[in-house]
Amino acid sequence: MLALLVPLALADTGANEPPVADAGLGLLAYVGDTVALNGTASYDPEGVELGYIWRQAGGPEVGIKSGDTPEPSFTVEAPGTYRFELTVNDGYADSAPDMVEIVVAQTNFGGEAEGGCSSGPVAARAWFLALPFLLRRRRAA
Repeated sequence: MLALLVPLALADTGANEPPVADAGLGLLAYVGDTVALNGTASYDPEGVELGYIWRQAGGPEVGIKSGDTPEPSFTVEAPGTYRFELTVNDGYADSAPDMVEIVVAQTNFGGEAEGGCSSGPVAARAWFLALPFLLRRRRAA
């Protein structure tokens, strides 16, 4: 029996895989904070440079600064849950949107609205006291 082996070359179909949006992790912020969103983990499978489109999808209305960049920001003036949607584009196709939530509280544990995360003994005590409840909730899930 004679076997004929013919090498096959797969043709490049030129098909484009859509990019993948990653809107980052949710955050806790306080009234008066400037919050930076983070879409830097978004990518294109072919390595093409991405365009960014951030859109507010919920919460008290804010003005997004630099909404066409990977890391836009906004300043919060009211407590609530803010939702933002990120869509990226590789010049050929849009990604599926990805959503991130920012929870904004009136004040930090120290009693005054400040920028950044709470720290210090009051915040540490609050986290320490909340830890058993958070762990119990996690085990129940």
